[in-house]
Amino acid sequence: MAPVHIVLMGVSGSGKAPLAAELQQRTGFTGATAEGLQPEEVRSRMGAGGFLTPEERLPWAYSIRDWLTEQAQQGNSTVVVSLGLGRRARDIFREAEGFVFFVHVHGTADVIRERSLKRTGEYPDEEVLTAQYAELERLRADEAGVRVDAAQSPEVLADAALAALAALTAQD
Repeated sequence: MAPVHIVLMGVSGSGKAPLAAELQQRTGFTGATAEGLQPEEVRSRMGAGGFLTPEERLPWAYSIRDWLTEQAQQGNSTVVVSLGLGRRARDIFREAEGFVFFVHVHGTADVIRERSLKRTGEYPDEEVLTAQYAELERLRADEAGVRVDAAQSPEVLADAALAALAALTAQD
């Protein structure tokens, strides 16, 4: 079987990092964060402040795709945390070698605010949260993946993600 890449997507504060840790623990897959794969040009733009447009983040999507391919060439399956809010970025991720499976960790703005408050003691930046929701494009029927509820625990989310992945790969 080809290596599998589980790409976690969702707005900031949705719980992607705890889910990634749970998935890595259960599967033994190699993990990475979008921040760790961020190209210098994107890091510099972000350091200047503000929310980057999807076009300004494209080098980041290519960097993630290239990392997925490098891992697949080494025979590694992966779990990667990424915003992946738009279809264009997801199309780029799917160019990677291996099977790319998306897990959209979805929550309403109220759920995300409460999660952020519990995690950091602060509410998220409303401008960034609004921009991320505006950019968010749901998974489409031609994209392998599942949407899970951010209000649930990482364990429950991992159960749902792995069950959906198993069901999809059993069809092949």
